[in-house]
Amino acid sequence: MRLQIAILFLLASFISCNETTETKKSDNVPGEYFALKEDNINLFLPAYFREFSEDEYDALIEKMPDSEEKRIERKRFNFLKYSKGNMYYFKDVASSTLIGVKMGEYINFTKEESSYLLGVMSNSCSGYAEVLNMNCEKLNAGYSGSSTTKVFKAAYKISDGEAYNHYNTMYLISSNYKTFSVSIFSNTNKNYNSFIEKIVVK
Repeated sequence: MRLQIAILFLLASFISCNETTETKKSDNVPGEYFALKEDNINLFLPAYFREFSEDEYDALIEKMPDSEEKRIERKRFNFLKYSKGNMYYFKDVASSTLIGVKMGEYINFTKEESSYLLGVMSNSCSGYAEVLNMNCEKLNAGYSGSSTTKVFKAAYKISDGEAYNHYNTMYLISSNYKTFSVSIFSNTNKNYNSFIEKIVVK
């Protein structure tokens, strides 16, 4: 529980790369916890999200009618599936919003290293957009950290330059000797800080 409080405090005092401060009241946020059992983390997500195993999510994509959305979803799934580390899939059944949690090697990063992290995330977004034959544009980025918990956030717009616009918000979190990313893919540009700050790292 101490580490949940630490994440809450950090997100409440988020420092952006432009030295501005974001504040977001998070009391009484509707949602529920999902246990990432293999990694002993409790993830808090908005209402209507469901967890899918890798096979279940693969089957869900197969059931989609042939369309540009299905093509993009298949490429996105393969992009996530074949990268290293435990992967957890969550989807809002009422929309196209997908949240993926990817475990990685522990990194005790600092604010001074945030520009490097931004470069890594931007390259990842560009690589993902290239798979989809699209472009990736950075919207904002920020860092906040304490002696026990570090959080880095970057938000991007992915588009084809015409009618298709999608948003990818990535949080990199290091806490309790664990490092993991939370990637949110959606057709709306929402702020998920109030959900991220409720994560419990055991």
